[in-house]
Amino acid sequence: MSKQDFLNQFDHITAALPLQGNARAIIHNGLEFPTTRDEYWKYTRTASIINTSFKQNDSAVNTLEQYLIDGLDAHLIVFVNGVYSSGLSSTNLPEGVKVVALSEASLEDKNLMCEHLGKYINSEDQAFSTFNTSYFKDVAYLKVDDNIEVKKPIHVLSLSAGEKQAINMRNLIVLGVNSKVNIITQYEGDNNSESFTNVVTEVAAGAGSKGGLYIVQNEGETASHINSTQVSQSRDSQFSVITVTKTGKLVRNNLNYAVNGEGCESNMYGVYFTRGNQHVDNHTYVDHLFPNCNSNELYKGVMTDKSTGVFNGKIMVRRDAQKTNAFQSNQNVLLTDSASIFTKPELEIYADDVKCSHGCTVGQLDEEATFYLQSRGLSKDDATKLLIQAFASDVIEKLEIDALRESLEEFIHNQFNN
Repeated sequence: MSKQDFLNQFDHITAALPLQGNARAIIHNGLEFPTTRDEYWKYTRTASIINTSFKQNDSAVNTLEQYLIDGLDAHLIVFVNGVYSSGLSSTNLPEGVKVVALSEASLEDKNLMCEHLGKYINSEDQAFSTFNTSYFKDVAYLKVDDNIEVKKPIHVLSLSAGEKQAINMRNLIVLGVNSKVNIITQYEGDNNSESFTNVVTEVAAGAGSKGGLYIVQNEGETASHINSTQVSQSRDSQFSVITVTKTGKLVRNNLNYAVNGEGCESNMYGVYFTRGNQHVDNHTYVDHLFPNCNSNELYKGVMTDKSTGVFNGKIMVRRDAQKTNAFQSNQNVLLTDSASIFTKPELEIYADDVKCSHGCTVGQLDEEATFYLQSRGLSKDDATKLLIQAFASDVIEKLEIDALRESLEEFIHNQFNN
């Protein structure tokens, strides 16, 4: 299938905002989807996505029971196939917090969205981001006013429902000065064989704000998922992104930070579990533009069967970014000889007064530790699960939301049976 044939499947979608028309002109007139000839996509083949004929329908979802996180008390906003579902959503927001979908937004809210939408993400030379901008049907817009702390998390649940669905999901998060909030973006599948979800999330973290974005990917064994997140930080802000990849045939995460002020803290954590022929690719980029900032990055992977993982993390320290502290680590466990990982942590430093480190490890579970646990009465399965949970604990403990942390521990227990 040619690029034009692929795009023609989506041209019936109405362009709700001017930036969508501009993006369509870019992607129709020369911008190509990446191949393995592109260094940035060297180990990830996207042809299986581009060569698929997708369906566009409004599959109904009647209940959320199997997708909700047990024990989670949160403000819930639900999207089905990229469109807001008011009937499934449940929010009782405090004053100073706005969560609204583009499809139901007032003219005032649309104007507020347009001040930020497309301002931070690169929609001119990254094809999947441009594709998202061209054809998103709706936007999840979250705005927290200055000096407001949101006690309960904001939970954005995106469901892919129906066979061969293609969804362009768009999130916009704007944090006011000295505000504080945690956001969960959860992606689940409902009878969605061979679906494709293409997500773009833009985050504008105001001065002194503190936020956390928890990305949970669990759309099924045949689903493809590309997630692009751009965080723009103002001075003295703290923002963390934690990515949990549970399932997916092909998963690609692009996480980029622009550190646009002094005194910022940028945290990137990820944990991914692959099996079968699953492929998970994490690419991160942190651009330190100002002095006296910290960034911390830790990604951990557990791979089995013939699955593959990719990690490419780059920390850029500009000439003016003196007294930067930047730490990066990628650690992996291969449970079978046929599983593989391609890892490449990078530093590019132009300042001379910095503390930066990077590294990676690839290995297997400790046989002596497994034997020790078995000698204490555990089965081999239980010993393996305990060691995997201990390995992933450095990331799991970063999940400040108890219900989310407990759900991940339960997933590990179920994932590695037998």
